[in-house]
Amino acid sequence: MNPSLEISDSGDGSSGDMAVFDDRYEALVQQLPDALYVLQDGCFVFINPAGVKLFRARHSDQLLGSRQSDFLHPDFQPAVQSGVLQMFKSSQTVPLMEQRYVCCDGSLIDVEVCSTPFLYEGMAAIQVIARDVTVQKTVGAALRESEDRHRQLAHKANQAKESLQYEKKILEMIALDRPLPAILNEVCWWVEKVLSGHPRCSIILLDPDGVHVRVGAAPSLPVAYHHAIHGLPIGPAAGSCGTAIYRNEQIIVADIARDSRWGAYRAAALPHGLRACWSTPITVASGAVLGAFGVYYGEPATPSAEDQAFIWAITHLVGVAIHKHRVERSLEESEERYRAMVVAMAEGIMVQARDGTILTCNPSAERILRTGPNQLAGQIRGNYCKRVLNEDGMEIPSSQLPSEIVLRTGQPLVDLVIGMEVADGDIVWMSENILPIRRPGESEVSSVLISFTDISAVKEAQQRLLFSANHDALTGLPNRSCLAERLASSLPKIRRNDLRAAILFLDLDRFKNVNDTIGHEAGDRLLQTVAVRLASCIREADMLARLGGDEFVILVENFDDASYLSTLAERIVQVISEPFHLEGNDYYLGVSIGVSIFPDDGDDGPTLLRSADSAMYFAKERGRNQHQFYTSELSARAQRRYAIEKNLRRALLQNEFFLLYQPKIALRSGRIVGVEALVRWQSADHGVIEPNDFIPIAEDTGLIVPIGQWVLEQACRQAAQWQQLMPDLRMAVNFSPRQFQDDTLVKQIGATLQSTALAPDALVVEITESLLMGDSTKLTPVFEALLALGVGISIDDFGTGYSSLSYLQRFPIDNIKIDRSFIDGIPGNRDSVALTQAIIAMAHALEMSVTAEGVELESQMRFLKDAGCDEMQGFYFSRPISAEAFESLLRQTKAR
Repeated sequence: MNPSLEISDSGDGSSGDMAVFDDRYEALVQQLPDALYVLQDGCFVFINPAGVKLFRARHSDQLLGSRQSDFLHPDFQPAVQSGVLQMFKSSQTVPLMEQRYVCCDGSLIDVEVCSTPFLYEGMAAIQVIARDVTVQKTVGAALRESEDRHRQLAHKANQAKESLQYEKKILEMIALDRPLPAILNEVCWWVEKVLSGHPRCSIILLDPDGVHVRVGAAPSLPVAYHHAIHGLPIGPAAGSCGTAIYRNEQIIVADIARDSRWGAYRAAALPHGLRACWSTPITVASGAVLGAFGVYYGEPATPSAEDQAFIWAITHLVGVAIHKHRVERSLEESEERYRAMVVAMAEGIMVQARDGTILTCNPSAERILRTGPNQLAGQIRGNYCKRVLNEDGMEIPSSQLPSEIVLRTGQPLVDLVIGMEVADGDIVWMSENILPIRRPGESEVSSVLISFTDISAVKEAQQRLLFSANHDALTGLPNRSCLAERLASSLPKIRRNDLRAAILFLDLDRFKNVNDTIGHEAGDRLLQTVAVRLASCIREADMLARLGGDEFVILVENFDDASYLSTLAERIVQVISEPFHLEGNDYYLGVSIGVSIFPDDGDDGPTLLRSADSAMYFAKERGRNQHQFYTSELSARAQRRYAIEKNLRRALLQNEFFLLYQPKIALRSGRIVGVEALVRWQSADHGVIEPNDFIPIAEDTGLIVPIGQWVLEQACRQAAQWQQLMPDLRMAVNFSPRQFQDDTLVKQIGATLQSTALAPDALVVEITESLLMGDSTKLTPVFEALLALGVGISIDDFGTGYSSLSYLQRFPIDNIKIDRSFIDGIPGNRDSVALTQAIIAMAHALEMSVTAEGVELESQMRFLKDAGCDEMQGFYFSRPISAEAFESLLRQTKAR
């Protein structure tokens, strides 16, 4: 409950309290609709129920004792404090003033308050009557906003009316074909009238070159400024208009003096009092830019959204006028050009009447259809062509001719391919479009316009492409796809007639080595020669195909028995074994052949090929340069080879390779002077796999390169450790011809030597004799780089290849290793003895050392020592052994 409100009046100096509220007056205060509260020292000491409601309080106790400033919005506190001071100073009622309260629930209300000073219980106080005017203020603001909108709408309506009148005027000028400059000037005047701020407008047109601009209209701009901007190029910083055209976007420059896009042009604008420029590109429906509409101001200025929308609308209208002008001018110019173009164009054009008569044509039509000048017009179809063919080469009946279909249906036909047999008997292939022609006001087609292009050359090219798709580009032989088609079509016929067919699968031996050494271009020529030799071995009815690389297949049909196939295979082996003459050198190849017979070894093409492929690999395993027939046991061999190849790819990652080491012994001293690193494979799936089983596969797949690098790193690291026991020990590592294809080989060797701390002269690079058959211009720099590095070079298995001895003089070879096939025959075989002695003597004459490999007997060792051989390697001294065993052997040798 609020306390009773009593007021003490001390205005006359009396000290008695006078009750001014009787029960009725107090009831009136309590029921007063306006809030009434009393403040003393800034705190609430009385508040009526309307006040409690005004402050959104639950009860008067929530307010009594609280400071009014706690409920007064911060924006109003300075004014209220000033008013209170003034009120107490003057003892006068403060007129109505607006305040904003923060209610107990946090909401904001606007109130009108009337404050009066008085004494309350003998102390100065303020009586405040407050009324919530939030709704009234909101309604009043809404009314004012509505009035503003109505005024703006009225203004816009007047503007729209004026704009419509001007737009109507411009459109009438466009429709009446008034000169374009007059239309553009009128547009500029119109915009200058509508926009505020006294703008000056221009319309800049883009020249046909798409680079430079010219002034289309600028009636209010100085003539000197016209001349300054006429012919300027567009660009990303070419003022407002040049940039707007270049970027095809609106460019607003509020201050020319400060905008970087006016850097090179502001000197032309500022002297004429131009400080701002808004430019909007003028485009057509296709998006092509025709020019730009510019609005200039004498002071820095920025357009409003309404200004921008208005200018966009204007540019559309200007675009219509410019585009119409250009179209009309283009039509006038194009009519003559069209006549000249039809006459000069390479495409044939003619108009054909309903009865087939040619009404008109151009010279190209006469040229394509092989008629003389001025001889085609007036002719009937049958007089200039004998027949018409569809794309598949079938003759088209006269009722189904494309021109007849268009005459009947009235629908165009486009992108047709037809052949026409002309008067001289040739077939001319054409790409043809046929369009119906109707007279104005008529629905029936009166004639057809036929345009056609001679595509005979394209047709021939398609035939060549079809040939290319089924034939090998290098040799011209049928390819795998063509072979598959032939097998698919021939085998069913052979089966029905109870005949036999066979597949000979050929793979050239040593071709990869030759190709790697002589280069791919020479290798391609070698394959072409191989194809010619193979073709000379087969019958005309047989098919020779190249599958790719060095693989060929021969399909033989209708043979008597397997002996014919053996004879054919032997003839092929013989012709391939003859030397190939390339670039002044002789190269030797072999061929391994696998034979499968239909239907015994397969009842379809893919199975026959797989069977022949398995037989071919068996021929390679049996020593190469021979043929083998397919047997059921070969499937298991093929599966093993596939398993080896698959596992070989993961062997490096799983550390399945390891090295063995075979000592090299100096024959004079009997000491170990070197060692050869030999790679072995401990497969997780197949156990120990011999080098002869996986090295050829590694060569074929290219995996020999990473394997060889791994061997080099391991061997060099091991040799560096052993040199502490024997400083002059040399480590020999075998290198594949495939490794010599890598241009970074020498760098890799150098990097490996550096990382393992092995001296270069402690490494010997062993190469096969076949590598020397390559292009010496490519090999010589590699050998010279190895020589400069300090690495030794040795020829492994010398005497088994086809190399010319001249290579020994051409390349910097340090050592020759005599192949074990010669060592096996000594000292009993005179030929082996003679050849071995000759090799040793020749090597020493060329200042090369000689190593004999495969020495197993004491008699062999003594012969080699007497013959002057430098080193030996073989089971007589030691088999290939582990690194630990070799180190033990070194220690024993050192201790002697």
